[in-house]
Amino acid sequence: MEDGEGKERVSFITCAAWVPRGAAKANPEKVEISKEELARIIQETKGKVEELEEVEEDESEDIEEEAAEEDGTVKGKKLVESKEASATEEGKEKSVKKKKKKGKEVKEEEEEETGDFESRYKFTAYEDENDDKMNQLLQIGLLTVHSDNDSDPFITIKDKDDHDSEDGDDEILPTDNLIAVGHVENDAAILEVYVYNGEGSSFYVHHDILLPAVPLCMEWLNYDPGDEQLKPANMMAIGSMSPVIEVWDLDLVDCLEPAYTLGKKGKKKKKIAGAGHKEPVLSLAWNRHAEHILASGSVDETVILWDLQQGTVAQQLTSFEEKVQSISWHHNEAHTLLTGACDGKARIFDCRSSDTCKTWKLDGEVECVIWETVTDKQYSCVVSTDQGTLFGIDARQEKPLWTLNAHNKACTGIRMSPQCPGCLVTVSYDGSVKLWDIADGKPSFIEEHCPTLGHLQCLASCPDTPFVFCMGGDNKENNFKVWDIRESVNARSRFCPRVGLPVDDDDDDDVKMEAEESVEDSSKIQVINQALPAASASSPVVAACQHTKTNSKLKFGKKKGGHLEKRKKKW
Repeated sequence: MEDGEGKERVSFITCAAWVPRGAAKANPEKVEISKEELARIIQETKGKVEELEEVEEDESEDIEEEAAEEDGTVKGKKLVESKEASATEEGKEKSVKKKKKKGKEVKEEEEEETGDFESRYKFTAYEDENDDKMNQLLQIGLLTVHSDNDSDPFITIKDKDDHDSEDGDDEILPTDNLIAVGHVENDAAILEVYVYNGEGSSFYVHHDILLPAVPLCMEWLNYDPGDEQLKPANMMAIGSMSPVIEVWDLDLVDCLEPAYTLGKKGKKKKKIAGAGHKEPVLSLAWNRHAEHILASGSVDETVILWDLQQGTVAQQLTSFEEKVQSISWHHNEAHTLLTGACDGKARIFDCRSSDTCKTWKLDGEVECVIWETVTDKQYSCVVSTDQGTLFGIDARQEKPLWTLNAHNKACTGIRMSPQCPGCLVTVSYDGSVKLWDIADGKPSFIEEHCPTLGHLQCLASCPDTPFVFCMGGDNKENNFKVWDIRESVNARSRFCPRVGLPVDDDDDDDVKMEAEESVEDSSKIQVINQALPAASASSPVVAACQHTKTNSKLKFGKKKGGHLEKRKKKW
């Protein structure tokens, strides 16, 4: 399908993240931009455009200089050309003098004709009138965004009577979840904020934000360092093709810039050093136990731990040999970080010391890593690769506990149910989503679903319900969907009893079947049985690296004045 200009239409989803219930304001504030703020934003945008032009000019100049150095006869050619030019100038001057006399006569005749034509039709006055109208339309003041139609002086029909109905449409209920979605539509990169309510069957876009770069990952956090009392906020950190991380306030509608940013681009020409990442950001993870810490993985083969309160780099992990695609904090230990990189290795770091990690070599580039949260196995995690393989890993073991050929192509997303033990959902570039049960240490296939979203590129689980997931792909017409796995009879019969939910009865015996009958070929599952050591109070990463000296650069204790205690911040 093509757009009006004949170009092929592009529309795909890159990433998505859920917002817990009750985190968003019931009535998000609409931003009203003053003339001064709008002028500043326009000036900053012009500066960014000029910087891009300077970079392009520098690159073109470098190419020309290299070409000139390779050609040793360039200087000689210039001398010859200059002599030829000086010889021809004398002849041109003589011909110009002759043409001037004829030109004066022609101009006088044209002026007489245009004078009569202008006096008849008055085109000059008509153009001046259009220029005045255009100048009025381009005034910065007229571009100001007003919070409502009542405050806009150019709207004569006010909407005071419609306020109640509009406020009801925009209101976010306590039972609503928000879903932030990274959407690329042709040349535009958009952050779309959906409202989802499974009970009321609500699912719509509440508002959207135009982003300066294509989003690649996002992470919700409720930490706002700009609030003096550090009240719980509703923020979304976004990693993109830019090395700078942007944090947007989802409680603001029609905002034009992020609440704050992490990192700074360096400028080689002006010899200005950058801060943070040097390449695009591929993964983000917020530490819910040390809420002032945000981790980010990048194409530059590093993981950075950011101190959100200071907005600076607290620690940098450099043990990687390729770009870092996925990271995840441990659900109980604030200092333990799980990472996956394109060098085919999964690593678990103890961030209390510098680059202390334990490594597992896998069969391909790591696509996604997650911890098993709802289980008594505190150190179990699941890793997916671009070969479509899943690995079950225990941090206390040297080798994976099991491997599973889950998909034919890259397994781009894996998520555990936040409330149901053993419930695992995977999506793949092959366009399929599959449901697994890994509660007993041996993966069992439950269900396969083809949502017709194209190549699936992201997956996220709702934090407030056990069986609701969202996924996105690259189908131009249909690229985003929320899926409640209870639509499947197999899923209901297997998982609902584990969380105390009833299993609906169905008279059709063909539809009502046990999940065990759908188990895939057991030859695809390799289980390594090893005696697990008794769980210890200390982290297994620390136990594996006891010889490394501890360097407490970053404190992972609960931050004073944080949201967990809701105390006032001390400045």
